Amino acid sequence: METPPKGVNSKPEIIDYYVKTLERALGSEIDAQMCIYDASCDTHFGFCCDIDEDASLELARLPGVLSVRPDPDYNSVEKDYSSGVKLSTLSNPQIGSKLLFPSGNTKHWLVRIDKPGVGVVTKAQMVDYYAQILTKVMGYEKDAQMCIYHVSWQSNFGFCCELDEECAQELAGVPGVLSVLPDKDFESENKDYGGDSLINSANPPDSSEASQITPVRTKKLFITGLSFYTSEKTLRAAFEGFGELVEVKIIMDKISKRSKGYAFVEYTTEEAASSALKEMNGKIINGWMIVVDVAKSNPPRYSRGRPREAA
Repeated sequence: METPPKGVNSKPEIIDYYVKTLERALGSEIDAQMCIYDASCDTHFGFCCDIDEDASLELARLPGVLSVRPDPDYNSVEKDYSSGVKLSTLSNPQIGSKLLFPSGNTKHWLVRIDKPGVGVVTKAQMVDYYAQILTKVMGYEKDAQMCIYHVSWQSNFGFCCELDEECAQELAGVPGVLSVLPDKDFESENKDYGGDSLINSANPPDSSEASQITPVRTKKLFITGLSFYTSEKTLRAAFEGFGELVEVKIIMDKISKRSKGYAFVEYTTEEAASSALKEMNGKIINGWMIVVDVAKSNPPRYSRGRPREAA
């Protein structure tokens, strides 16, 4: 993109400028907001978005757009906005296979949430809380933010988001989520967040998991919902009060070199692991509410849409 117009200086203003530009190609502001997954607001200006070839060609013809080309490093957090040639054709037909959700594979969902705890009061705090919940099944907060298209935060709590069905079923099992149901009124701003508090009937809660808290026959725990800035030292300090630790391991993304948001904690005794499971589930570490569970041989896919690396 060219340098934004005079008066467009702050990051929110620049992002809104990008959304308005993309809206001209897509015809919908909501679609434009949901399609953008990365943006540059400093020396070089531009954004990354998930759109089809026709929309890309339309976008390339708009005033202020310098170039539109395939994102060769979709999984990387480092983007090159410094150069490019005006798009005439898309030369990389394989780019579609790297999208977070393949075209036509998503549905619109209405997610009902338990009332948040103390300290979550303003709309901004509520939206951040919703994004953290969605991040537990998607792996990256930015992806979660882009998928949310409607929120409720006063009398009833919840949000609407665009996900594939498998991811929606995973979301239904996250603590604090009351239900994940199809958004039957996607086009309407009037949403029903006050319905029955039932988990998605396609994914009923497993009663055996609810009984795992006491006692547990394990020494190893699986921690999710971690801030990407939580270190192993911080995690160790939070869990070592329950007993002697064998290992604390935060799982790192080998491409971006940052935390995937989950970790394993192993104790020398089952008693210590049981105490930690009971006391630490739902605690706040570095501003994020963590979820503690019994470690399984094949843990859930909490890095949705990203290549899964061996732990």
